[in-house]
Amino acid sequence: MFKPGWKMTLFTLLLSPLLYTLGQWQLDREQEKIQLQNDYDSRQSASEIEIDELDSTRQDLAFLKVKASGQFINDKIFLLDNKIHEGRVGYELINPFLTMQGQLLLVNRGWIAQGFSRQQLPDIDFVEQSVEIQGSIYVPLEEPFLLSAVEETSQATGPIVIQSIDIKFLEEQLQREVFPYTVRLADGSPGLEQANWQTVNMEPEKHRGYAVQWFTMLIALLTMYIYFGFKNPRLQRNRE
Repeated sequence: MFKPGWKMTLFTLLLSPLLYTLGQWQLDREQEKIQLQNDYDSRQSASEIEIDELDSTRQDLAFLKVKASGQFINDKIFLLDNKIHEGRVGYELINPFLTMQGQLLLVNRGWIAQGFSRQQLPDIDFVEQSVEIQGSIYVPLEEPFLLSAVEETSQATGPIVIQSIDIKFLEEQLQREVFPYTVRLADGSPGLEQANWQTVNMEPEKHRGYAVQWFTMLIALLTMYIYFGFKNPRLQRNRE
């Protein structure tokens, strides 16, 4: 006779939907990452577009290859904190760039190493002359996880250390409207330091592995529920 007991039944009813939801969420993330990689691959073979000709409200800007002529603005530079390259701590250098048409871009020039300590900011090689840059638009998939929401300024003058790309905060610092997404410089573009970014922060296969783990836990839970449900009443009472 199947008598699982109300405690086991309640526990199973509460936990089973959660395990299934977590597994399905990981499968959805896997498909999202696969589509993201496909979009990146297809757009890397396309021609560059003048960024001044783009509508910044378009929904399909991610990984779009762009170019722009203008000049880097070096009196207000930002260092995106907590970036690791080959085991070394550093920053991503976010350098404003004013195009010939007057549009202000946030250009990611890549990774630079931290100084000897957090109090010593790295030396920055400024690009003073007018140049044409090439790169791709980076549209983040989700909000970054932050240990602190406080933006950190190291000194009264010089680079500002930031924890995330907060467009509103950066516009306040620059005192003007900016293009809503960063532009990551392409190889060979003037101003590029060390390109260290990845298309996706986790391979699709890892999401599939996590999904298998959640579904395995679900199967184990249901198996235990059925097994103990068919145990004799005396053992059932002892178990409870």
